Amino acid sequence: MESPNSTAPEASDDGRQRALALVGQVLSQRYRIDALLAFGGMGAVFKGEHVLMRKRIAVKVLLPGAKDVAQLVDRFQREAVVGANVSHPNIASATDFGLLDDGSYFLVLEHIKGKTLYDLIQEVGALDLDRAMGIARQMAVGLHAAHEAGVVHRDIKPHNVMLVDLSDNNRTASVPALLLGRDFIKIIDFGFASVSEERLSIPPQSSARPSYVPERITQQGEIFGTISYLAPEAALGMDAVDARSDLYALGIVMYVMLTGRHPYDETEPAAIFRRHLTTPPPAFKVRSPLVVVPPAVEAITMKLLAKDPAKRFQTALELVGAIDEAMGLSALLGAVRISSPGLPADLLAQA
Repeated sequence: MESPNSTAPEASDDGRQRALALVGQVLSQRYRIDALLAFGGMGAVFKGEHVLMRKRIAVKVLLPGAKDVAQLVDRFQREAVVGANVSHPNIASATDFGLLDDGSYFLVLEHIKGKTLYDLIQEVGALDLDRAMGIARQMAVGLHAAHEAGVVHRDIKPHNVMLVDLSDNNRTASVPALLLGRDFIKIIDFGFASVSEERLSIPPQSSARPSYVPERITQQGEIFGTISYLAPEAALGMDAVDARSDLYALGIVMYVMLTGRHPYDETEPAAIFRRHLTTPPPAFKVRSPLVVVPPAVEAITMKLLAKDPAKRFQTALELVGAIDEAMGLSALLGAVRISSPGLPADLLAQA
């Protein structure tokens, strides 16, 4: 991934030098490290190339001595498992995971040139309706693919949505004309995801099982993720978080895209989570009096933000249908039927 990143204050000069020493090296006889993109307390992100396939890649390296290294290694493994088992244009793929001779773990990722949705909102504030709903629709389509594979992201937020640079020298054949808006997005960072081993896509005739079996990364009742986007049911512990919790987080993202503001002003974690638990989100006009959003779109957002998961859309596919209806896409799509788990690639997979 290629987007602006700041250096974490705890990052040591020694660690940075170790990271820079990897530039020019070839990992596992196939991944050449070309440039350091970002460096922080947990490790480094590099631009690289698969030298055998002549393909641009990104490489995350977890340097020895990083704080909470066991949990970070588990996050790397989860990203690799998701990347190996969920293939969709709106989800960033992870293709390899391994260990270097010095004890550093590395993760090979799809290289994405662009910026995050967070960066865009910081630059322009509220997005225009078509742009916001185009992004939301693609997020829902990507989440549908993940959920059908037994993967719940558990950290959906603007930082984890990349807007792909579709300039002529970066366009790929897999990007068709977009149905709504002008952005092509990819959901990134599945390091906190819950992964159902039983639903991983392993052919029935194969006796092979994944070498990595997902383990718990939290204790009973423990909460993690980004509090500003965390669903109320997380108060019961992360075991209570399911696909509908991802949709709640997507509802917060939609609220921010359409109004330019989070529904709640609090910044202290406990205070904002209390709001998630007890306070209905204010109407768009209350937070941003100048925005004009169709009632049907606001209603979709508010349904996503229901405190009771049973009162939200129950699947991402339901949400896609509601967006299509609200934005007048249903007539365009006509009688096309969406079959689970896949979506018609020419019409829906990337729109």
